[in-house]
Amino acid sequence: MEGKKKDETTIGTTPEVDTGSGQSASIPGDGEGIRRDLESRHINMIAIAGMIGTGLFLSSGTTIATAGPAGALLAYIVMGFVTAGVSYTTGEITSFMPSTGGFIRHATKFVEPALGAATGWNFWYTMSISVPAEISAAATLIQFWNTSVNPGVWITIFLVFIITVNFCGVRLYGETEVVFASLKIMTIIGLIIGGLVIDLGGGPNGDRIGFRYWQDPGAFNSYLVTGSSGNFLAFWKVLLSAAFSYGNIQVVAISGSETRQPRKIIPAATRKTFFRVFFFYVLSILIVGMIVPSNDPSLSISTGTAQQSPFVIAFTRSGVSVLPSIINAVVCTSAISSGSACVFIASRTLYGLSCDGHAPRVLQRCNRFGTPHYAVGLTCVLMPLVYLNVANNTSVVFGWFVNITTVAGLIGWIVIEITYIRFFAGLKAQGYSRNELPYKVPGQPYISWATLMMVIFVVFFSGFDVFTTGNFTASGFLTCYLNVFIFASELSAPFFNTMVMD
Repeated sequence: MEGKKKDETTIGTTPEVDTGSGQSASIPGDGEGIRRDLESRHINMIAIAGMIGTGLFLSSGTTIATAGPAGALLAYIVMGFVTAGVSYTTGEITSFMPSTGGFIRHATKFVEPALGAATGWNFWYTMSISVPAEISAAATLIQFWNTSVNPGVWITIFLVFIITVNFCGVRLYGETEVVFASLKIMTIIGLIIGGLVIDLGGGPNGDRIGFRYWQDPGAFNSYLVTGSSGNFLAFWKVLLSAAFSYGNIQVVAISGSETRQPRKIIPAATRKTFFRVFFFYVLSILIVGMIVPSNDPSLSISTGTAQQSPFVIAFTRSGVSVLPSIINAVVCTSAISSGSACVFIASRTLYGLSCDGHAPRVLQRCNRFGTPHYAVGLTCVLMPLVYLNVANNTSVVFGWFVNITTVAGLIGWIVIEITYIRFFAGLKAQGYSRNELPYKVPGQPYISWATLMMVIFVVFFSGFDVFTTGNFTASGFLTCYLNVFIFASELSAPFFNTMVMD
């Protein structure tokens, strides 16, 4: 930081990125460099609803069936606090250093280059393989209405749409996310209001439910063992599912350098994190846990369509039959939106790796729309894998991807918190005041330490059940711990000394 404080806290005069590395001060290529075309409304909508996807709409049903309504609610509250902590931490560093590549480049600068490089490549791979999973999910959702058309047709349509959006500039990506986010927000608000009406007896069947299902079959379910220990294990089992619902929170940080006035817009979006987490997620889980019993057999089905949504199950039980098609349409757009976001995040990760010298410089080249088209193209090479799932059980494959990508995302959160703790220590060691930062989060570094420890516990014990008698499976073990082994191998290099950190 020494000797660069003034430069780091002032946006450069060019429309390009704060490269953060002398190796990329001049971006080679045939375009104009990346553009700051994301405005306040884009970032706010992405921050509010960009992370809302198939996890909340579909996977939350399994969460309630496993842990019970109170157990699921508690899991979403705990991971909500973790998500808020990560968001606030990311917001403080990103508003100070809005670089393409986000937390990966921050790790390179404030922790250790090898950690940033290894984490970046692992994160790129994880985001890249997430795209086929999301497209597969969207194609499965379409079959809710029409099974006569081969899923490969829908897969091709979705691929073309996602590729077009990501090649035609960040502004088009921002506009599509605004549309998708608006649909999700309106749907969730409608579900919350409708669920409350049903709970109070306003449904077609006139049944006033209240907290009846918290008494019978009960507020908590058991897992593996009975009693309080089983209740706790059930709660812990669904933490990973809750974390999946909060995924892609990194997109705001990744897009920092493509945002107009990032030191003003990013803090404004970050401050709303706590509200959006607890309104959209916690309130949704509370309401749906009140109006559908955890022992409803429909919660355990795995069709991959709206039929497994706890919201659809709840409204169907009350006599409302029109909801499945609406939910299915919104979840389908959510899957497409998530796939597009994964391409965006992965391509900007490659761009950031290239800027720091950890990837070929050709990946910095941008087309006339300001898109790093070679980085986008390399990200898209794994997309054809989705066609392998056309004749297979896509819901099972999607479940594997959920575990892999969630654990990888949580490891990314670990890197974010480690980076912030080192950043905080560097400021203190070199005599800089956090009051001079564009955005300062209260309660630091304690928030980062608490968040870091919680995420480590969740990751370390994410597959605890595979070690119990009769429950071990190779797929269960690898999907939970493969990324852990990869990450552990990255921690051999020493961290920067705080006094030489710049």
